[in-house]
Amino acid sequence: MLPSDDVVISMLRREDELRLSNDVQKRFEEAERSGSESDWIEVAEAVQLEVIREFGLSEKALYAYRCAAIKHGVSFYVKFNRAREGDLQVGSIAPNISLISVEHDGTTRSQSFLDTQPSGRPLIIIAGSLVSLASDSIFSPPVNW
Repeated sequence: MLPSDDVVISMLRREDELRLSNDVQKRFEEAERSGSESDWIEVAEAVQLEVIREFGLSEKALYAYRCAAIKHGVSFYVKFNRAREGDLQVGSIAPNISLISVEHDGTTRSQSFLDTQPSGRPLIIIAGSLVSLASDSIFSPPVNW
């Protein structure tokens, strides 16, 4: 359970402050360096956990905190997020997009995604987003494999 909306908004502002700090920016940069053992999403999660602890909450509140960030739209990283709910539904015609590949000689080649698919065969697109979950998380997404 999260505290009042006012406290959550303060938490989101604190997260923005930390993310923009020189220290965290260096951590993001290091995480994205080639060969690094971490990823930017792990740094972002560490910042969120730091904020949660700073405000005296359990790490189990991480998922609820992320949902609150979306609800309030205060966080810089939520307000300017370009991701959106897609409008494709089961049975929709797949959109045609350009695929660009870089060849071994450095040249680029562009082709239509749908042109690469065999005609008359079903096309399945699997997409999603990464959600890092601690083992004691309050959220466990369904798995259908």
